[in-house]
Amino acid sequence: MCHDADLEATDRHGQTPLNLAARHGHGDVVAVLLAAGATPDHADCDGWTALRAAAWGGHTQVVESLLEHGAAVDCADSDQRTALRAAAWGGHEDIVLALLRHGADVNQTDDEGRTALIAAAYMGHSEIVEHLLDFSAEINHEDADGRTALSVAALCVPANEGYAKVVNILLERGAAVDHQDKDGMTPLLVAAFEGHRDVCELLLEYEADVDHADRGGRTPLWAASSMGHSSVVELLLFWGCYVDSIDPEGRTVLSVAAAQGGTDVVSQLLDRGLDEQHRDNSGWTPLHYAAFEGHAEVCAALLEAGARVDEADNDGKGPLMLAAQEGHTQLVHMLLAEHGAPPDQRAHDGKTALRLAAIEGHCEVVQSLLSHGADVNMRDADGRSTLYVLALENRLAMARFLLEEGAADIESRDSEGRTPLHVSAWQGHADMVALLLTIGGADVNATDNENRTALHSASWQGHASIVRLLLEHSARPDHTCNQGATALGIAAQEGHEACVRALLTHGADPNHSDRCGRNALKVAAKSGHDSVVRLLEEFSASQKQQLGRPGINGGGSSSATSVTSGSTAETKPSSAVLCPPGPCHAYSPVESPDSSKRRSFVSLGNNSSNSKSSSNFTGSTKSSQRSQEPGGNSNLVPPLQHAQQAQIVGGPALSFTQQLQQCTRGTKTRPLSKLLSPLQSEPQSPIYASPPHSPLSDVAVPSSPLALMPTTNHKSGLLINSGMVADPHFARDTHMRIILGNSGSAVGRSPTSILSSQPSPDFGNSTSGGSGGLLKPRRNGIVTNPALRIVAGVKNGLDAAAGRKHGSQTQASRLQQSRASGFQWRKETPL
Repeated sequence: MCHDADLEATDRHGQTPLNLAARHGHGDVVAVLLAAGATPDHADCDGWTALRAAAWGGHTQVVESLLEHGAAVDCADSDQRTALRAAAWGGHEDIVLALLRHGADVNQTDDEGRTALIAAAYMGHSEIVEHLLDFSAEINHEDADGRTALSVAALCVPANEGYAKVVNILLERGAAVDHQDKDGMTPLLVAAFEGHRDVCELLLEYEADVDHADRGGRTPLWAASSMGHSSVVELLLFWGCYVDSIDPEGRTVLSVAAAQGGTDVVSQLLDRGLDEQHRDNSGWTPLHYAAFEGHAEVCAALLEAGARVDEADNDGKGPLMLAAQEGHTQLVHMLLAEHGAPPDQRAHDGKTALRLAAIEGHCEVVQSLLSHGADVNMRDADGRSTLYVLALENRLAMARFLLEEGAADIESRDSEGRTPLHVSAWQGHADMVALLLTIGGADVNATDNENRTALHSASWQGHASIVRLLLEHSARPDHTCNQGATALGIAAQEGHEACVRALLTHGADPNHSDRCGRNALKVAAKSGHDSVVRLLEEFSASQKQQLGRPGINGGGSSSATSVTSGSTAETKPSSAVLCPPGPCHAYSPVESPDSSKRRSFVSLGNNSSNSKSSSNFTGSTKSSQRSQEPGGNSNLVPPLQHAQQAQIVGGPALSFTQQLQQCTRGTKTRPLSKLLSPLQSEPQSPIYASPPHSPLSDVAVPSSPLALMPTTNHKSGLLINSGMVADPHFARDTHMRIILGNSGSAVGRSPTSILSSQPSPDFGNSTSGGSGGLLKPRRNGIVTNPALRIVAGVKNGLDAAAGRKHGSQTQASRLQQSRASGFQWRKETPL
């Protein structure tokens, strides 16, 4: 200062030398700076002056020096807090008195509306409260929350230690005992929440309302019970509080005390006669609350008082289910062993305590329930077992636990017939699929109501790793669902190249056709999956190369096999069994047990009536052939199955017009391997398959008519004309839907459901003559399709047209009949 130092220089916080000296209580330095002319009212970046900083720190000498040099006594910081409020909060009695003597405003408020009296009352500084009241502090002033000094004094820490002097002073000075803040809470309610028994007693002596409820319906007894303050509960009961009050959620004080777990409070309330069976708005009793929170002692007290252990709430859940859901093992054991809780009590959604515990992963609770006879295979309202849901949600640890216990049914099915393996394959849970197959021993070929296997599900979703895993566990690659679709066709339709490759490698038949005559190549091309189309074409070319090699059937000869039937002997060409690269299974790709019966035109169980139908295509009454595996083991192929295998394998599907044109040629002069040029004007055919829907949802059926659809069987090269009359409830989008829904019986079902789930017909049982027969094999290879209903008037016309030999007359007759009946023909679109 002797060298003209700058007394007002500031640091990065805006503090001058005087501010720093006052904050740290350096009285001598402050006196020197003030004598040298330093400004006493300079505020730093937070708005603190030297006086405000000194009052907060309790530096009485500095405060007095600043006041003597004219410092502004009511200067506030950025939060509008003055030196008086800072000193009252800090409990600096001498500084408060000095500021009051120098004219400090005793009722000045900060940004939250709090005065120095409220600050002193909250901190329990009784002497400062008296001084402020002596200087006319407003005793019932409300802050921004509507609280007065008495309200905040109920929260005072010293009061919790037995010092209720502040409350006593305020009550003696006339504070409003039942003042309500903006939440409707009185000082008694606040004190009851905090457990301040001394404060509650003082307030009750000054006639505080013992039953006042805030805007949430909470009374002082409710507040004390919810916090477990047994001494306050005892005091309130002594003062005659109302014990049967109910909050807006329908809960009594006994319910909230049970949820809190205060055994003493629960015992006091039970002694006062509170209803242990009272149900709130959710149907929960006090026992439900105690069980949910895991308070075993409270549960025991309630059960001894008469609470029912099997009482169900509005959702049908009992106390045992809540305890199991939360994993309270000891409480579950107590309820089962000592109080006879039913282990298989079901909620309205069908869930049991075991299901809830298993989903949450509480193994010990599950073990306790199983030891007390709980049924692990009990199903919920959707028909799902516990293992099914675990597989659906990929809960590996719990699923392994149930499987190792040996009690879970690995083949449990839902209402749609799906097993845990189905849903885990659909969801893509590879680890769960492996667990079910290896440890659980699940049936890899189990089918649902639509005759789909887990392989269908995995192929549909494109889970190639699961597809390979299922195939490695002997899944049948050519298994067909009710609509004739295989896993390969579905994977090709969805464009899952990896799945297609895995299925082909494991022997899937690329030439299998569904009920509409579409194979994997056709649906892949129609869906625009070029990579899958190329893969199938390459695989088909590889098959043709293998067919051209000598000894492809293992016997070294593919020329002919002499077959004798009765007195007639003929020589027929051998049927080549296509075996793609990779392992061959027991069912050859061209003849799976499921797909062959859909590809055949005669019943294998009635050979005596099938000779005429068979001879239409082979020119022989009886035939037999021996087809050998690549390994050299030969299996006798039934003659009728050989007639199917001997036909053209592969190649594009024939349209309806192509079928008619080919069938009008002479039988002897028509080569089966020649295809006519496609017609460009043929409309689109129905989609091959559509994804499954939710088990509880219904498939929408638009009301658009469907024309007659021809089908082509690519396996046998035989043409099947489906003389189908359109149903007004049938639509293009639902024709070949493959859905995860109930198939059930065809009786009483809609035409759409009948079409999508009709079993394969037995063509061999139909008669060859008469116009009234539904299944009529024709010598030109065209038969009617029994999967749809046929109107009698149109059917007779179709039968007559199918019997003609000239294509133009046949086509004209069909068109004339369809126009007369108001229906249109629909033809397949060529690839």
